[in-house]
Amino acid sequence: MGIGKQIRVNLKRLTTVVVGIICLIFTAVIPVQAATTQTSAVANGFQISPVLSELTINKGQSQTAEVTVTNPTNVVSNAQVVVDDFTASSDESGTPKLLLYGQVANPRQNFKTLVSPIPNITIPPKGTTIINVTLTVPATANSGGYYGVIRLIQVASSNSAGNVGLTASVGTLFLVTVPGNLTEKLDLIQLSAARNSQASSLIVSGTPQVLTRLDNVGDIHVQPFGKVTIKDTFGKVVASFEFNNTDPRGNVLPNSIRKFINNLPNRTWLGHYTISESLGYTSGGGNLIIASAGFWYLPIWLISLLAIVVILIVAMIYWLLIHRRRPVQHRR
Repeated sequence: MGIGKQIRVNLKRLTTVVVGIICLIFTAVIPVQAATTQTSAVANGFQISPVLSELTINKGQSQTAEVTVTNPTNVVSNAQVVVDDFTASSDESGTPKLLLYGQVANPRQNFKTLVSPIPNITIPPKGTTIINVTLTVPATANSGGYYGVIRLIQVASSNSAGNVGLTASVGTLFLVTVPGNLTEKLDLIQLSAARNSQASSLIVSGTPQVLTRLDNVGDIHVQPFGKVTIKDTFGKVVASFEFNNTDPRGNVLPNSIRKFINNLPNRTWLGHYTISESLGYTSGGGNLIIASAGFWYLPIWLISLLAIVVILIVAMIYWLLIHRRRPVQHRR
Protein backbone atom coordinates (compact mmCIF):
# COMPACT_ATOMS: atom_id res chain seq x y z
CA MET A 1 0.00 0.00 0.00
CA GLY A 2 1.40 3.39 -0.99
CA ILE A 3 2.15 6.11 1.54
CA GLY A 4 -0.53 8.44 0.12
CA LYS A 5 -3.16 5.72 0.23
CA GLN A 6 -2.19 4.77 3.80
CA ILE A 7 -2.50 8.43 4.89
CA ARG A 8 -5.96 8.65 3.32
CA VAL A 9 -7.07 5.49 5.14
CA ASN A 10 -5.73 6.77 8.49
CA LEU A 11 -7.39 10.17 8.03
CA LYS A 12 -10.71 8.51 7.22
CA ARG A 13 -10.42 6.50 10.43
CA LEU A 14 -9.54 9.65 12.37
CA THR A 15 -12.54 11.45 10.90
CA THR A 16 -14.81 8.54 11.89
CA VAL A 17 -13.46 8.59 15.46
CA VAL A 18 -13.92 12.39 15.75
CA VAL A 19 -17.52 12.20 14.47
CA GLY A 20 -18.19 9.36 16.92
CA ILE A 21 -16.79 11.41 19.81
CA ILE A 22 -18.96 14.38 18.82
CA CYS A 23 -22.06 12.17 18.73
CA LEU A 24 -21.13 10.80 22.15
CA ILE A 25 -20.76 14.34 23.51
CA PHE A 26 -24.21 15.29 22.23
CA THR A 27 -25.71 12.13 23.70
CA ALA A 28 -24.12 12.87 27.10
CA VAL A 29 -24.97 16.55 27.40
CA ILE A 30 -28.48 16.75 26.02
CA PRO A 31 -30.65 16.79 29.15
CA VAL A 32 -33.25 14.09 29.66
CA GLN A 33 -36.64 15.28 30.85
CA ALA A 34 -37.68 13.04 33.71
CA ALA A 35 -41.30 12.04 34.03
CA THR A 36 -43.19 13.72 36.81
CA THR A 37 -46.12 12.51 38.80
CA GLN A 38 -48.81 14.89 39.97
CA THR A 39 -50.74 14.22 43.12
CA SER A 40 -54.24 15.58 43.50
CA ALA A 41 -55.15 17.36 46.69
CA VAL A 42 -57.93 15.80 48.76
CA ALA A 43 -60.57 17.92 50.46
CA ASN A 44 -60.71 17.09 54.17
CA GLY A 45 -63.56 19.19 55.50
CA PHE A 46 -61.38 21.04 58.03
CA GLN A 47 -58.19 23.09 58.28
CA ILE A 48 -55.50 22.89 60.95
CA SER A 49 -52.81 25.26 62.24
CA PRO A 50 -49.99 25.57 62.95
CA VAL A 51 -48.51 23.04 60.54
CA LEU A 52 -45.33 22.76 62.61
CA SER A 53 -44.61 23.09 66.32
CA GLU A 54 -41.05 22.96 67.71
CA LEU A 55 -40.80 22.55 71.47
CA THR A 56 -38.05 22.05 74.05
CA ILE A 57 -39.19 20.18 77.15
CA ASN A 58 -36.91 19.26 80.03
CA LYS A 59 -37.08 15.84 81.67
CA GLY A 60 -39.77 15.60 84.32
CA GLN A 61 -41.76 18.53 82.86
CA SER A 62 -44.88 19.03 80.75
CA GLN A 63 -45.91 21.54 78.12
CA THR A 64 -49.20 22.18 76.36
CA ALA A 65 -49.48 23.30 72.74
CA GLU A 66 -52.64 24.61 71.12
CA VAL A 67 -53.81 23.32 67.74
CA THR A 68 -56.55 25.27 66.00
CA VAL A 69 -59.02 23.35 63.84
CA THR A 70 -61.45 25.14 61.51
CA ASN A 71 -64.41 23.65 59.69
CA PRO A 72 -64.87 25.67 56.46
CA THR A 73 -67.91 23.68 55.34
CA ASN A 74 -71.62 24.18 56.00
CA VAL A 75 -72.02 20.83 57.76
CA VAL A 76 -70.84 19.42 61.06
CA SER A 77 -67.40 17.76 60.94
CA ASN A 78 -66.48 14.92 63.28
CA ALA A 79 -62.75 14.35 63.64
CA GLN A 80 -60.82 11.44 65.09
CA VAL A 81 -57.51 12.52 66.68
CA VAL A 82 -54.61 10.19 65.91
CA VAL A 83 -51.01 10.37 67.15
CA ASP A 84 -48.17 8.92 65.06
CA ASP A 85 -44.40 9.10 64.93
CA PHE A 86 -42.68 10.18 61.72
CA THR A 87 -39.24 10.03 60.16
CA ALA A 88 -37.55 11.55 57.11
CA SER A 89 -38.60 10.16 53.74
CA SER A 90 -36.05 8.23 51.70
CA ASP A 91 -36.24 10.64 48.72
CA GLU A 92 -34.17 13.24 50.66
CA SER A 93 -36.85 15.91 50.10
CA GLY A 94 -37.43 16.56 53.79
CA THR A 95 -41.03 15.37 53.50
CA PRO A 96 -42.05 13.49 56.66
CA LYS A 97 -42.88 9.80 56.38
CA LEU A 98 -45.60 8.75 58.79
CA LEU A 99 -45.01 5.57 60.77
CA LEU A 100 -48.40 3.92 60.94
CA TYR A 101 -49.73 0.82 62.66
CA GLY A 102 -47.56 1.25 65.73
CA GLN A 103 -44.27 1.68 63.87
CA VAL A 104 -41.58 3.70 65.68
CA ALA A 105 -38.35 4.91 64.06
CA ASN A 106 -36.46 5.03 67.33
CA PRO A 107 -38.04 3.27 70.33
CA ARG A 108 -35.81 5.31 72.64
CA GLN A 109 -37.53 8.48 71.45
CA ASN A 110 -41.15 7.47 70.95
CA PHE A 111 -43.25 10.61 70.45
CA LYS A 112 -46.54 8.86 71.15
CA THR A 113 -45.47 8.05 74.72
CA LEU A 114 -45.26 11.79 75.47
CA VAL A 115 -48.79 12.71 74.38
CA SER A 116 -51.69 12.62 76.80
CA PRO A 117 -54.90 11.04 75.42
CA ILE A 118 -56.91 13.38 73.17
CA PRO A 119 -60.64 12.78 72.66
CA ASN A 120 -62.29 13.03 69.27
CA ILE A 121 -63.82 16.40 68.44
CA THR A 122 -66.91 17.78 66.74
CA ILE A 123 -66.64 21.06 64.85
CA PRO A 124 -69.80 23.03 63.97
CA PRO A 125 -70.29 24.46 60.46
CA LYS A 126 -67.94 27.41 59.85
CA GLY A 127 -66.71 26.90 63.41
CA THR A 128 -63.32 26.67 65.14
CA THR A 129 -62.13 24.35 67.89
CA ILE A 130 -58.95 24.45 69.98
CA ILE A 131 -57.20 21.16 70.75
CA ASN A 132 -54.89 21.20 73.76
CA VAL A 133 -51.97 18.83 73.16
CA THR A 134 -50.23 18.06 76.44
CA LEU A 135 -46.76 16.51 76.21
CA THR A 136 -45.13 15.10 79.33
CA VAL A 137 -41.48 14.01 79.41
CA PRO A 138 -40.74 11.47 82.17
CA ALA A 139 -37.74 12.11 84.40
CA THR A 140 -36.25 8.87 83.09
CA ALA A 141 -36.73 9.73 79.39
CA ASN A 142 -33.86 9.63 76.94
CA SER A 143 -32.43 12.88 75.67
CA GLY A 144 -32.81 13.63 71.98
CA GLY A 145 -35.42 14.40 69.37
CA TYR A 146 -39.00 13.12 69.45
CA TYR A 147 -40.82 13.50 66.13
CA GLY A 148 -44.53 12.99 65.68
CA VAL A 149 -47.76 14.27 64.21
CA ILE A 150 -51.21 14.99 65.59
CA ARG A 151 -53.56 13.96 62.78
CA LEU A 152 -57.24 14.68 62.35
CA ILE A 153 -59.23 12.17 60.35
CA GLN A 154 -62.69 13.21 59.26
CA VAL A 155 -65.22 10.61 60.36
CA ALA A 156 -68.47 10.19 58.45
CA SER A 157 -71.08 8.46 60.59
CA SER A 158 -73.37 5.98 58.88
CA ASN A 159 -76.82 4.73 59.75
CA SER A 160 -75.36 1.42 60.92
CA ALA A 161 -74.18 1.40 64.50
CA GLY A 162 -70.45 0.98 64.86
CA ASN A 163 -69.77 1.55 61.17
CA VAL A 164 -67.73 4.64 60.23
CA GLY A 165 -66.01 5.84 57.11
CA LEU A 166 -62.52 7.41 57.25
CA THR A 167 -61.23 9.94 54.72
CA ALA A 168 -57.83 11.56 54.17
CA SER A 169 -56.22 13.35 57.11
CA VAL A 170 -54.39 16.56 57.91
CA GLY A 171 -52.12 17.21 60.86
CA THR A 172 -49.61 19.25 62.82
CA LEU A 173 -45.97 18.12 62.97
CA PHE A 174 -44.20 18.20 66.33
CA LEU A 175 -40.42 18.36 66.75
CA VAL A 176 -39.68 17.97 70.45
CA THR A 177 -36.19 18.36 71.91
CA VAL A 178 -35.42 16.80 75.27
CA PRO A 179 -32.17 18.47 76.41
CA GLY A 180 -29.17 16.45 77.47
CA ASN A 181 -25.78 15.47 76.16
CA LEU A 182 -26.72 15.88 72.50
CA THR A 183 -24.52 15.96 69.41
CA GLU A 184 -25.23 18.37 66.54
CA LYS A 185 -23.30 17.24 63.47
CA LEU A 186 -23.92 17.76 59.75
CA ASP A 187 -21.73 16.35 56.98
CA LEU A 188 -21.73 17.76 53.46
CA ILE A 189 -22.33 14.82 51.12
CA GLN A 190 -22.52 16.72 47.84
CA LEU A 191 -22.27 20.24 46.45
CA SER A 192 -22.70 20.70 42.72
CA ALA A 193 -24.53 22.51 39.97
CA ALA A 194 -27.73 20.89 38.75
CA ARG A 195 -30.23 20.91 35.92
CA ASN A 196 -33.82 19.77 36.59
CA SER A 197 -32.67 18.78 40.11
CA GLN A 198 -30.06 16.39 38.67
CA ALA A 199 -26.40 17.04 39.49
CA SER A 200 -24.25 18.03 36.51
CA SER A 201 -20.91 19.74 36.04
CA LEU A 202 -21.84 20.60 32.44
CA ILE A 203 -25.09 22.44 31.71
CA VAL A 204 -26.19 23.15 28.15
CA SER A 205 -29.64 24.75 28.55
CA GLY A 206 -32.13 26.17 31.00
CA THR A 207 -31.55 27.81 34.37
CA PRO A 208 -28.76 26.24 36.47
CA GLN A 209 -29.38 25.20 40.06
CA VAL A 210 -27.29 24.58 43.15
CA LEU A 211 -27.66 21.14 44.71
CA THR A 212 -26.62 20.59 48.34
CA ARG A 213 -26.95 17.27 50.18
CA LEU A 214 -26.46 17.25 53.95
CA ASP A 215 -26.23 14.20 56.20
CA ASN A 216 -27.25 14.55 59.86
CA VAL A 217 -24.93 12.20 61.73
CA GLY A 218 -25.86 13.69 65.13
CA ASP A 219 -28.74 12.78 67.42
CA ILE A 220 -30.91 15.90 67.14
CA HIS A 221 -32.51 17.82 64.27
CA VAL A 222 -30.74 20.94 63.01
CA GLN A 223 -31.57 23.87 60.71
CA PRO A 224 -28.68 24.72 58.35
CA PHE A 225 -28.22 28.32 57.26
CA GLY A 226 -25.60 30.41 55.52
CA LYS A 227 -24.67 32.05 52.23
CA VAL A 228 -23.97 30.75 48.75
CA THR A 229 -22.13 32.76 46.07
CA ILE A 230 -21.41 32.03 42.41
CA LYS A 231 -18.38 33.58 40.73
CA ASP A 232 -17.36 33.63 37.09
CA THR A 233 -13.93 32.81 35.63
CA PHE A 234 -12.61 36.26 36.59
CA GLY A 235 -13.72 36.00 40.23
CA LYS A 236 -16.70 38.33 39.85
CA VAL A 237 -19.78 37.48 41.94
CA VAL A 238 -22.64 36.94 39.50
CA ALA A 239 -25.23 35.54 41.96
CA SER A 240 -25.72 34.93 45.69
CA PHE A 241 -28.47 33.80 48.05
CA GLU A 242 -29.18 32.88 51.66
CA PHE A 243 -29.25 29.14 52.20
CA ASN A 244 -32.42 27.54 53.62
CA ASN A 245 -33.98 30.98 53.93
CA THR A 246 -37.57 29.92 54.63
CA ASP A 247 -39.93 30.58 57.52
CA PRO A 248 -39.52 28.32 59.34
CA ARG A 249 -36.18 26.99 58.11
CA GLY A 250 -36.09 23.41 56.89
CA ASN A 251 -34.86 20.81 59.36
CA VAL A 252 -32.55 17.87 58.79
CA LEU A 253 -33.55 14.97 61.02
CA PRO A 254 -31.02 12.63 62.65
CA ASN A 255 -29.84 9.64 60.59
CA SER A 256 -31.13 11.18 57.37
CA ILE A 257 -29.87 13.00 54.29
CA ARG A 258 -31.71 16.06 53.01
CA LYS A 259 -31.30 17.52 49.55
CA PHE A 260 -31.66 21.27 49.00
CA ILE A 261 -32.23 22.61 45.46
CA ASN A 262 -31.86 26.35 44.78
CA ASN A 263 -32.58 27.96 41.41
CA LEU A 264 -30.08 30.55 40.19
CA PRO A 265 -31.36 33.80 38.60
CA ASN A 266 -32.10 34.08 34.90
CA ARG A 267 -29.13 35.68 33.16
CA THR A 268 -26.72 34.99 30.33
CA TRP A 269 -24.71 32.00 31.57
CA LEU A 270 -21.61 31.16 29.56
CA GLY A 271 -18.27 29.73 30.62
CA HIS A 272 -16.89 28.35 33.87
CA TYR A 273 -18.33 29.22 37.31
CA THR A 274 -17.46 28.42 40.91
CA ILE A 275 -20.03 27.79 43.66
CA SER A 276 -18.87 28.74 47.17
CA GLU A 277 -20.91 27.69 50.19
CA SER A 278 -20.49 28.67 53.84
CA LEU A 279 -23.02 27.04 56.19
CA GLY A 280 -23.70 26.90 59.91
CA TYR A 281 -26.18 24.70 61.72
CA THR A 282 -26.23 25.58 65.42
CA SER A 283 -27.76 28.55 67.19
CA GLY A 284 -24.32 29.59 68.41
CA GLY A 285 -22.83 29.35 64.91
CA GLY A 286 -19.89 27.30 66.14
CA ASN A 287 -20.09 24.57 63.51
CA LEU A 288 -19.25 25.59 59.95
CA ILE A 289 -19.25 23.87 56.58
CA ILE A 290 -17.16 25.55 53.87
CA ALA A 291 -17.04 24.05 50.38
CA SER A 292 -16.83 24.94 46.70
CA ALA A 293 -17.56 23.29 43.36
CA GLY A 294 -17.19 24.29 39.72
CA PHE A 295 -19.35 23.85 36.65
CA TRP A 296 -19.41 24.75 32.97
CA TYR A 297 -22.32 26.35 31.16
CA LEU A 298 -21.92 25.68 27.43
CA PRO A 299 -25.07 26.25 25.34
CA ILE A 300 -25.93 23.68 22.70
CA TRP A 301 -25.31 26.23 19.93
CA LEU A 302 -21.73 26.68 21.18
CA ILE A 303 -21.11 22.92 21.34
CA SER A 304 -22.50 22.61 17.80
CA LEU A 305 -20.18 25.37 16.61
CA LEU A 306 -17.16 23.70 18.23
CA ALA A 307 -18.11 20.40 16.62
CA ILE A 308 -18.28 22.05 13.19
CA VAL A 309 -14.89 23.68 13.76
CA VAL A 310 -13.35 20.30 14.69
CA ILE A 311 -14.76 18.71 11.54
CA LEU A 312 -13.44 21.57 9.38
CA ILE A 313 -9.97 21.28 10.96
CA VAL A 314 -9.88 17.53 10.32
CA ALA A 315 -11.03 18.06 6.72
CA MET A 316 -8.40 20.76 6.18
CA ILE A 317 -5.61 18.52 7.51
CA TYR A 318 -6.82 15.69 5.30
CA TRP A 319 -6.88 17.96 2.21
CA LEU A 320 -3.42 19.39 2.88
CA LEU A 321 -1.81 15.98 3.44
CA ILE A 322 -3.34 14.54 0.27
CA HIS A 323 -2.16 17.45 -1.87
CA ARG A 324 1.32 17.42 -0.36
CA ARG A 325 1.74 13.72 -1.17
CA ARG A 326 0.36 13.99 -4.74
CA PRO A 327 3.23 13.55 -7.29
CA VAL A 328 4.13 16.54 -9.43
CA GLN A 329 3.54 16.07 -13.20
CA HIS A 330 6.59 17.17 -15.26
CA ARG A 331 6.19 18.29 -18.82
CA ARG A 332 8.32 16.65 -21.52
